[in-house]
Amino acid sequence: MYKYTLKIMVIIAITGIASCGQKSVPNTPDTEQSKPQPQSKIIAQANKNKDHITGTKSTSPDLINGRRQFSKCKVCHTLLQGERNKVGPNLYGLLNRPAASLEGFRYSAALKQSALVWDQPSLDTWINNPRKMVPGTSMSFVGVRDEQSRKDLLAYILEQTAGPATKTQ
Repeated sequence: MYKYTLKIMVIIAITGIASCGQKSVPNTPDTEQSKPQPQSKIIAQANKNKDHITGTKSTSPDLINGRRQFSKCKVCHTLLQGERNKVGPNLYGLLNRPAASLEGFRYSAALKQSALVWDQPSLDTWINNPRKMVPGTSMSFVGVRDEQSRKDLLAYILEQTAGPATKTQ
């Protein structure tokens, strides 16, 4: 019995040593048998590849990162038409809407008196630092300081909240 066990162990050791240093077969369309990736992972990988090829960081909005950034906002806000207000108002139809104008939500006096209309530049400034833009606002969010993350977040919000007349085809 000992003889056979020793022989098996020697064979395993020799096989292991013999295979050291050999390259594995690369994944090609013919040999790759991976599961299909979700669309979001494919888009994220495409963005990474584009950045690698050009040698620069992409400046176009990344909606996947925008959705990730929105996780900071979703505690207080909803995006889709008909969803309820939370601590903050529902954001559906936000673009070009006067600030503090959504019926059924109680806004701070400072925001009511601001005379703001939510366009892309004002939303960018607001997302950067709401309390600096409108001192006295009741919004407690500290803001998104990173410019690319803010751009991604704004693109995601605008895509999700665009009404039928403002959605791009």
